[in-house]
Amino acid sequence: MPRTYDSKIDGFVALAFCGLALALSLAIGTVLTLPTPERLLVLLILGPVGVGLPLWTLLTTRYTIDGTSLHVRSGPFRWTIPLRDIRLITPTRDLTSSPALSLDRLRIEYSGGRVLLVSPREKDTFLRDLQDRRAHLV
Repeated sequence: MPRTYDSKIDGFVALAFCGLALALSLAIGTVLTLPTPERLLVLLILGPVGVGLPLWTLLTTRYTIDGTSLHVRSGPFRWTIPLRDIRLITPTRDLTSSPALSLDRLRIEYSGGRVLLVSPREKDTFLRDLQDRRAHLV
């Protein structure tokens, strides 16, 4: 049965995402002084992307482990990593952009030299679950 883990969210990350959405909302307010065609274009871009994307990412970053794969979702972005392809999992505080909303991260190395950083709230349970399901594949 699949199990889903929410991302751990550091306070400064939540503040940064919400601050970005607020700043862009305020910027949208200043756009109202532009002539109509330009105003519409800016509103169509800044609205969904500038305000929606940070909030969407903040609210939907999660990791699901099923019988064969790790599925990662973060806003509009998706990754599927076959459990058989995972080579190494190590803790890290790497700042690289990733679907991880905390600096308390796990670095997952998988086939082709690819790497994905995740930050499950229940890190120990997530690791045990991942290792148990990988063991059943061998």
